[in-house]
Amino acid sequence: MGDYGLEKGLAFEKTSQKKNEKVAIIGSGPAGLSCAYQLAKLGYDVTVFEAASRPGGMLRYAIPAYRLPEKVVDAEIGRIVNLGVTMKLGTVVGKDISFDELKKQFKAVYVAIGAQGSTAMGVEGEDGKVLSGLAFLKSVKEKNPIKIGKKVVVIGGGNTAIDAARTARRMGSDVTILYRRTVAEMPAHVEEINAAKEEGVKIQFLCAPVKVSGSSVTCTKMELGSPDASGRPKPMPVKGSEFDVQCETLIAAIGQDLNLTGLENIPRAANWINANILGQTAENGIFAGGDAVTGPGLVAEAIGAGRKAALGIDAFIRGVKIELPKKMEISYKGIPLMGAPHFRDTEDFKRTDGAKLDAAKRLSSPDAEEALPFGQDKALSESRRCLGCGSYKASFQGFPEYFGKICLACHDCETICPNGAVIMPHFYRVDEGRFATDYDFPLYSRDGMPNPLRMERPAPFKEIESQITSTEKVIYERRSVRVFKQDPVPRELIERVLEAGRFAPTAGNCIGYKVTVITDREVLDEWHKSTIFFLSNVANIVMHKNPLIDILKRILVIARPSSFDQRPMAAISGLTRVRFGSKHSRFGINEVDTFFGAPCAILLHGHHHHVSHREIGLGIIAQNMVLAAHALGLGTCYQGLPLNTLKQAPWMKFKKGLLEKLGVEWPYVPTVMFVMGYPAVKVDGVVPREFPQVKWTE
Repeated sequence: MGDYGLEKGLAFEKTSQKKNEKVAIIGSGPAGLSCAYQLAKLGYDVTVFEAASRPGGMLRYAIPAYRLPEKVVDAEIGRIVNLGVTMKLGTVVGKDISFDELKKQFKAVYVAIGAQGSTAMGVEGEDGKVLSGLAFLKSVKEKNPIKIGKKVVVIGGGNTAIDAARTARRMGSDVTILYRRTVAEMPAHVEEINAAKEEGVKIQFLCAPVKVSGSSVTCTKMELGSPDASGRPKPMPVKGSEFDVQCETLIAAIGQDLNLTGLENIPRAANWINANILGQTAENGIFAGGDAVTGPGLVAEAIGAGRKAALGIDAFIRGVKIELPKKMEISYKGIPLMGAPHFRDTEDFKRTDGAKLDAAKRLSSPDAEEALPFGQDKALSESRRCLGCGSYKASFQGFPEYFGKICLACHDCETICPNGAVIMPHFYRVDEGRFATDYDFPLYSRDGMPNPLRMERPAPFKEIESQITSTEKVIYERRSVRVFKQDPVPRELIERVLEAGRFAPTAGNCIGYKVTVITDREVLDEWHKSTIFFLSNVANIVMHKNPLIDILKRILVIARPSSFDQRPMAAISGLTRVRFGSKHSRFGINEVDTFFGAPCAILLHGHHHHVSHREIGLGIIAQNMVLAAHALGLGTCYQGLPLNTLKQAPWMKFKKGLLEKLGVEWPYVPTVMFVMGYPAVKVDGVVPREFPQVKWTE
């Protein structure tokens, strides 16, 4: 994705809301660049002061080109500069401009100088004879590499040590890493360790340097003791085990520290700058973040620190208090473990590992990026490996292709997602098991309607909005609601909704029907529990593999096809389980409530002996009611599962009290039902739906 953005020259959108306040950032590493980006997006005038001749900090000078190409660093920094960020390169704070002067000129100052100092080994003879890993890597990135000779020893087990060793190997040297613990305790990433070995880097474990001489380093063997403060076994020297390792250059990469030259008065805690999670130090208007605060860490962590500091700086300038959102603890209580039976219909796709240059090519082309991007085929192959862990996939006797699909294209996931993370821009083609694209028939516009009339292009809703009636608007914009407020619906509104049903065409055709309006929460809860019990049993029968159950399914499919709801049983099963806690964190309603917390349910009963088709007639009546409810500012949702429970669950006929409250009595049959209430989220809006192909017989 990043390569695509750079290839297409994608730029960040500039804000038109400029602010007068100016902010200074010291350091152009990942933390400083991140903060500059965020503040520029907020409209602040940002100036970055960088001591080096080129921006990027550790991104440019410490990460080898084979891992992070220089052209990528240049392009990404260029996108930030294009937001209006000013770069003052070759400017050393404390020398070219004082820290006090910055505090006078700028409303806030963010210190993001990183941890560019190197920790000394503290052994005899190291002064002037040991090269730091960071200094070595920087010399190579500056195209002025230090001469290291043919035999190089690197001390350390972190990523910097591995980077230094692999870089030296690319320069043709014979490289050995000395590490005082075992491979299990190495802080470096396993992939980096393995890549170094592939390139010919040798690693000698359980040894540590004790003395440096002109052409060798004296080491002692180590053994592991009890865990130290880091949680790793503490290495203990073995007496009388000293030995020499010959080398022309000794590179030490055992740790990093802080260089506060020019910033000596900034508040500190132990070895690092003292700042809170938003980067605020004890001094008003002075912020800090990244490795300078936390010590050496990941680039991603520094980027995150820059973003948080930008929030803190913005709040400081505006004079408001701000707190970062608390981490959300996700509860998995109630989520069943998914075993092999749930995946028996899932095709097995082998993992496609990311390709990389082989070791020989990596050594012959030192700056070549070793990680190769996925092509389209490999990317698609990887996406097919998704198990869809958020929902069950069921195998249905007789209808495997249709019933294996989960998505019903209702768009309600998009509507109720509390984080706004779900976007469904296209239709779901159930028969093909995929989302439609812009190239599929029929054409539709982003905000338009389906195109059944063979027009040159579909008519965007905004073009026809002024021409349609208010009734048509209700038809086009109505969407099902599955998150309701708890406010009761006034009786006069319910009566108006019921009145609308009386004027449906089939009502004039003398369809015999009656209506039950349920607003009693206890009745709805009892009905809900019966529904969940029924669905749980049906879902367990359908989804679990058992010879006797398979025979039963075959009989049911042949004898009573209508006994299986025409939707994925996986979705039905999902309704019977609590996900991420028992309450919806945003709306405070029970997630497994089959009525979605609606305060009102309307059940239509059709006369059993009527000649006309009962479901069609009452469906038209219900649709009149639903459209009227929408026009009155209410939301509705048709309910099939509770209705099927009334009609198909054998034990329901023994619940005389509940049936009486629901108005179920012969010769009337529960036929259609929907729930109604005030929507808890905005769901109105034109949603383009897939339109079936139209056959014109003219």
